[in-house]
Amino acid sequence: MLPTMLQRLYAASDLLDGFNPFDELGFTLTRDFEVFRQFVSDGGPVPSALETRLSQARHDATIADALKRFLKDVGRPLVGFMGGHAAKRNSPAFADIAKLAWSVAQDGYLIVTGGGPGVMEAAHVGVAFSRNGMDDLERALANLAATPDYGDLDDLFENDGSLKKSKRKDVMAARDWLAAALDVRSAAPSTLPLSLAIPTWLYGAEPTMPFATHYAKYYQNSLREEALVNNSRAGIIYGRGGGGTLREIFQDVERNYYAKDAENFTPMIFFDRGGYWLRSAVYERGKVTSYGLKLDETVPEILKFGICSRLSPDEAALRPFLDKLTFTDDVSVIKDVLAKHSGVAKRNMSFALAGESFRIPTLRMNRA
Repeated sequence: MLPTMLQRLYAASDLLDGFNPFDELGFTLTRDFEVFRQFVSDGGPVPSALETRLSQARHDATIADALKRFLKDVGRPLVGFMGGHAAKRNSPAFADIAKLAWSVAQDGYLIVTGGGPGVMEAAHVGVAFSRNGMDDLERALANLAATPDYGDLDDLFENDGSLKKSKRKDVMAARDWLAAALDVRSAAPSTLPLSLAIPTWLYGAEPTMPFATHYAKYYQNSLREEALVNNSRAGIIYGRGGGGTLREIFQDVERNYYAKDAENFTPMIFFDRGGYWLRSAVYERGKVTSYGLKLDETVPEILKFGICSRLSPDEAALRPFLDKLTFTDDVSVIKDVLAKHSGVAKRNMSFALAGESFRIPTLRMNRA
């Protein structure tokens, strides 16, 4: 079991302790992987033993309390970066997110992600080098690009908990992926700029990256998703992603659907220089030949319906809501949207950490 009795969030060193880059199976030697293996053996998200369920619940409650204390101590508005784990390190999407996070972090926001690879790792890389020049970040991205992915870590174990022989090559790829990340991490400042990762052992097949300063790692993904969306009060930036990202988008849509006024409508920013959110996918013989998830009409329509059905605003009153919903790759526009909301974000975060009521009727929502 990991050191939750310390009453703090994890550090990368807690999770990655035991890693051996010189062992072919060095990736499986981390404490993080040991917990994941036990999590799978115990039944995954629905463990069969009551004592296991209670132990996991105590762990997650401890993490939730440590997260609350951390956010209170930091006192900075949180900007979430959400997106898929599949974005490779050598892809334009990865570099674009890293450079955006590099810029946003310089405005004093605390960046939070789901703590995995892909878009999530890219955001933390950007923060890690946010006190350095762009040349240093680009050098880091080039070094990471040489080890673009980590193999397929799904379905790793035999029934007895041992590693499947057929997955050995993938585990070696994950070792190389993590070793490359640690090498790049060593080139960053010894004391990293603050950033927060909120991962889960449910997605243990998504390896932990080492670029965040604090990790609120949960057993239960539902608690993790609540923490991600609810705490990102300064706004959420969505890089390209799939099913998990869509879940987060529509959690955010649900929250904004019930906003009582434009001030408390949280910014939703859809960012991808390749136009991922602006076009539909192209298919050929059942295969996707061009990726895209067109949401630039669906999401505004849902939110307009929610706002108008409750508040009946005229066009002038509706505009401030929808101005916080943007599909753009213009960094200056993104930073302007975040800046206009940052004061409200700080105030609402203070309400949350003090246990006071929000100005959004969360009791009517699934994430109450």
